[in-house]
Amino acid sequence: MNTIAQARTPQERAVLEVFDRHVAAFNSGDVEAVLNDFDERSVVVTQDGVFEGRERIRALYQELLAEFGVIDRGDSPGLSLDALHLRHEMLFIVWHAESKNHMYPFGTDTFICREGKFERQSIAFSPPQPR
Repeated sequence: MNTIAQARTPQERAVLEVFDRHVAAFNSGDVEAVLNDFDERSVVVTQDGVFEGRERIRALYQELLAEFGVIDRGDSPGLSLDALHLRHEMLFIVWHAESKNHMYPFGTDTFICREGKFERQSIAFSPPQPR
């Protein structure tokens, strides 16, 4: 997905570049590339808890990548964006997804991006349903 053309300001274009890179890394199943979007001060909050720093965030994304497989290879359909809103350094998305074994009818993420890294991310989604 290339969302950069939708941005209005240089700051928003920079945020979307990081987001597009993040989506590409997730779809390729590359945890190291996903982690390049975070640093030691980054915090990700989910319904399962708070993940602070790259190693804790690695554990979270390893689980997510195991659930979805390599989307680019066809392991699962992956995420479909239903809405994307951006203002300054904050990006909000609404999505639905299919992993290898589950359907997620509703999910949302919010990202705060500064200096080319996600400083904060929150993830929430409806309980998975069997495929």
